[in-house]
Order: sequence, then C-alpha cells, then structure tokens
Amino acid sequence: MAQAVTGPRSDAALQEQAVHQRLMRFGDEQSLATPLWKEDGTSVRAIAAHLASLWDVAPESGEDGAVVTEKGLPHARASVLNLIVTVTDEAAADRVVNTLVGLGVRHPSRAIVLVPQPGSGGDPIDARITTHCHNALGGGDQVCYEEVVLTVRGEAAGHLSGVVAPLLIHDLPTYVWWPGDPPFDDPVFDQLVEMADRVIVDSADFGDLGRDLRRMANLRRRSGVGDLSWGRLAWWQELTAQFFDVPRFRRYLPNLSRLKIKYAVSPPSSSRRDEDTEVAPGVTAPMVQALLYAGWIATRLGWKRHRTLEPMDNGAFRLRLEGRHEMVELLIEPMETDAVRPGDVLSVRLRSLGETGAAEFIIDRDGDDAMVATNADGMTALLRRVTMETPPESELLASQLTMDLVDPTYENGLRAAAILLASAGEAAA
Repeated sequence: MAQAVTGPRSDAALQEQAVHQRLMRFGDEQSLATPLWKEDGTSVRAIAAHLASLWDVAPESGEDGAVVTEKGLPHARASVLNLIVTVTDEAAADRVVNTLVGLGVRHPSRAIVLVPQPGSGGDPIDARITTHCHNALGGGDQVCYEEVVLTVRGEAAGHLSGVVAPLLIHDLPTYVWWPGDPPFDDPVFDQLVEMADRVIVDSADFGDLGRDLRRMANLRRRSGVGDLSWGRLAWWQELTAQFFDVPRFRRYLPNLSRLKIKYAVSPPSSSRRDEDTEVAPGVTAPMVQALLYAGWIATRLGWKRHRTLEPMDNGAFRLRLEGRHEMVELLIEPMETDAVRPGDVLSVRLRSLGETGAAEFIIDRDGDDAMVATNADGMTALLRRVTMETPPESELLASQLTMDLVDPTYENGLRAAAILLASAGEAAA
C-alpha cells in the first residue's frame, strides 16, 4: 500500500490540483470543437506541433476524426491576438476562467494560461489544449480559437518566456494579462513584459498602491499598459465631459476651483469587508479609481501639485493644486456603503468660479443608478438619472484588447495619480 504523502510537498500538490480543477472548466463548454489534447511531461516542440496540426491537417472521415482546418474546410481560425495569462492560485484560476469563457467569440485569440510551480518536482511541462468554435457575430462562418493551459515546474518555471515564445502566432500583437497583484520585482514577470506589446493589470489589486503606481508608470516606457480600474471610470469620464459639451457651461471649465471625490469602502459589519478593503493609513488600494479620475482631470486641465493641506488619514486627503487660472482644492475621501463594490467611485462634485458666480457640477451614484445635476447661473437643474452598472471583468478586459497598444490619456492620468498620492503621503511621513 502506498504511503500517504504529508507535509509541504503534499500541500503544494493539493494546491496544484485545485488550480487545475478550476482551469478544466475551459474544456466543458459546448463550443469545444476538437477533443481535448492533454499531455503530461511533454515538450514545447510537441505542443507547438500539435497546435500547428489543428490548422494544417485535413479532417479525416467520421465524426471522431474531425479536426479544425484553416485551409479549405470547415471552419476558419480568426485569432486577432496572443493573450498570455499567469495563474498563481485558485482564486486567480476562477477569475481567469470566468473572464475568458465569454471572451473568445468577441476577441478570438490564442490564449496561453501559465501555471508556474517553481518549487515543484516532476515533469517540467504538462499541457492541455482545447479548440473552440462559435458563430461569428452578425452571422456567417464560424470562428475558432485555441486555449492552451501549461503547468510549468522547477527550473523551467523561471524561464516562462522561453516556453511561451515558440507558441505565439507571429505577426499578431501579444497581450499579457496578470490577474492579482503583479510581482514587479519578479524576473519572470519582467520576461513577460519584454514579450508584450501591451500589459494589462487591475490596479485595484495592488498591494502597495503608491509603490505599484510608480512601477506601473515605468512599464509604459517598455510596452503599452492597460488597467481594468481605468475601464470602470468610463461612465464617470463620459458624464463629466457631457457637462461641458453644453456651450453655456463651457466657460466654467477653465476656472474649476474645487474637486471632491468620494469612493466606497465596506462598513465594519459588512460581510464583504476583508483585509484588502479596509481603509487604514497604509492600505490605500481602494482609492485607486478616485486617484485615476483626479489624475485624468488634472492632466486634461493642466493642474500641478502645489502643497498638501491635509495629509493621508484613514483613506482621505486634501491637496491644493495650481490650475491655469485658479488654485484648485482636491479632496478625496472614503464613504462606507454596501451598495457598490469597494473602491468604486460614489460621488464627483466639481466647483467653478465664473463671471456670473459659482457653479457646481454633480454626479452622485446610488447602487446602479446615478443622479447628474448642475447648479449654475442661479438655477439648480436635475438633468437626468442614468444607469451606472459596474461592467463585469470580461467586458473590461475586452475593452482593453480593442484599444490602441499605447493609451496616452491613461498613461498621463496614471502618472498624475502617482504624483497626487505621493503628495498626500509626504506630509504624513
């Protein structure tokens, strides 16, 4: 009778098994076009050869022998990009599956999911490949794409770029999505950044927001960068811009003198509250959307930091910025609520001084609705109520995959957000 394995090695094996059980959900879809190809202890050459065979070999007779072919028959591969994803634990595996399952039909790609196990023994590489086909949007022929899951162990886990590079489709852009807190100091992360035309993260996952915003800003010098938290601000940016599309309000824009932003945190009694959503002097990640919004406004209007009025305290701070025509007060503060996810922006209030008096432009969110109002020219007007649902992660990722590889608006806002946060912490330090 085999003796049960206990200790650290068994824990690692159980963790690896749990990750694989979640990733196996890729192969459960009805869209599966060819039989699952699974090979333990394989090589990069064998994986590349199998991927090539899916598209170059004509189908054999009989249903069981059918394969997808690109040349002649019956479906066409429609990959428009390479997508590399790294999964480090069970939570990341769930996140990746839930996001990628609905992504293929809109953004067919060669998705390569890496499960690095640097401390594990055994075969260096296990591989699983599935091919999926969907009806093209708008009708017409089906489009097909591949999902490749690789478990990479031992020394090979420290050289993921060498494993991935031969498997990419040449002449297509390569995106790297890192779910969770990116390990900016890890050489493996650095290797993948070097391969990428665009790196996508979610700054809401950053463990040290001030440090990681600066590191993210530095990545833009090596590749394009994208951020799912930036996508969550799309509603706020659009509604803000609409205020000043109205000619009679446009004159207030250069004279904005105050910006107040509130963002959501979970109340102490909430079941949604955990270590990552608490507001404390050293835990600032929930405020990232508020910072990015402030950075966006600041770069659009040419605001510069002037001095700190109230340093960071329990997730709130107040700065004075130098505008082109006015000194600007920036106030960011948390608000306890269970109505939205922690970190979501709850309220934006812009105040301006014009020739005929002060004006205020207001967006207040309540759950999935928001009130948009103005108080200008001596009149208060409720413009409208709008729906403001937080988009799912699959939509946020899809949006990042359709943007230009370089997004100067985001990159400038990112850099400004890092400066604003550093200014809030300097006086506190």
